Amino acid sequence: MKPMIIIPPDTMTDADIQALRKNEICVVVAKDPAKVKFVDPIPAAAQRTQIEAAAIKLSRILLNGQWGHVSTCSAIGRSEFARLYIECLIQGTSLDPSGSLQEREQEYFNNAKLTELNRLAKEEARAERAAAKAAAAKGK
Repeated sequence: MKPMIIIPPDTMTDADIQALRKNEICVVVAKDPAKVKFVDPIPAAAQRTQIEAAAIKLSRILLNGQWGHVSTCSAIGRSEFARLYIECLIQGTSLDPSGSLQEREQEYFNNAKLTELNRLAKEEARAERAAAKAAAAKGK
C-alpha cells in the first residue's frame, strides 16, 4: 500500500505532484479533502485488535518457551521468531488452515442443526411406526 496525501486544488504545482507520484506517493487532489471517503478501511487500523492479540500471544509463547513445534533449541533465531509471529497473526483469520473464527462458528452451527434434524427425524419415524402398529393392532 502506498502512502497517500490528499490536497486541495492549486496547493501544489503539477510538477510537484508528478515528483511525489514518481516517489511512490499517491496524491489525490480534492475540492474538499475532508469529504474524501475510502472504500476499504486501512488494514492496520481495521485489524488492530488482531495484531495486538497476535503480539500478546507471541510474547506469551516466548516467555513460556513454547516454541517446540518450530525449533527444539532453547534459543530461537530470526526465522523461527518470524514464523511464530506469522502463525500468531494468521490464527483465526481466513488464512488459517482451520478456517476463520466465523467459518468455524458457522460449521459448528450447521453441525448442531443437522444433529437436531436427525433427532427429530428419528422421533418422527418412531411415532409413525408406533401409529402403524397401533392401526394394525386395531384392524385385527
